[in-house]
Amino acid sequence: MTSLIIIALVLLNLVISWWNCRVVGGIWNETKAVGGFMRVLAWCGAVQAAVGFSSVIMLVLVFAGYATGHLPLEYANAASSLWYLLVIFPAIGTGLIITVHSLIQAWRERSIASMGAAAWNTMASGYNLYSAASNVPDAFDQVGELFSGDKDERKVAMVILLVAVAIAGGILIAALLIRHYARNTQPHYAAA
Repeated sequence: MTSLIIIALVLLNLVISWWNCRVVGGIWNETKAVGGFMRVLAWCGAVQAAVGFSSVIMLVLVFAGYATGHLPLEYANAASSLWYLLVIFPAIGTGLIITVHSLIQAWRERSIASMGAAAWNTMASGYNLYSAASNVPDAFDQVGELFSGDKDERKVAMVILLVAVAIAGGILIAALLIRHYARNTQPHYAAA
C-alpha cells in the first residue's frame, strides 16, 4: 500500500511539473516582451517545475543507489536531506509568490477554476512551510553528519553527485519543456 501511495505521489508530481512547464511555456515569450510581475510569475512556475522534476529524479537515483547496495541508508538519507535543503527555500519563495497571485486572481474572477487554483496553491504553500519548519533542522543534522567524522569519501562524493544530477536534470527537463511549449505558442500581442 505504501508503495502505491509513493508511486501515485511521484506521478502527481510529474503531472504538476509538466503542467507548470506547459503553462509557463505558453506565456514565456509574451512575458519576455512585456516583463514586469508576469515575468516573475513565469520564472516562479519554471522554478516550481524544475523542483518537481528534480524530486522525481532524486527519488529514483536514491532508490537505485540504495537498492543496489551502492548507497547505504545513512548516505541515502543524507542525499535526500541535502537535496531538500537546496530546493525547499526556492520552492517556498516561488510558491508564496504564486499563491498570493492566485488568491488575487480568485478574488477578482470569483470562478470555480480560479478559486480551486488558489486553494491548491494555498494548501501547497502551507504544506511546504510546515514541512520546512518540521524537517529543516533534521536535514541540517543529517547533512552535517555527512561532512563530519570518519565518512567514506567515495560515498560522500556519490551523494553530492546524485544531488547535483537530480537538480541539474530537473532544471534541464523544465527548460526543454518550457522551450518546446514557448516555440509552439503564438504570443497574444503579435500581429495576425
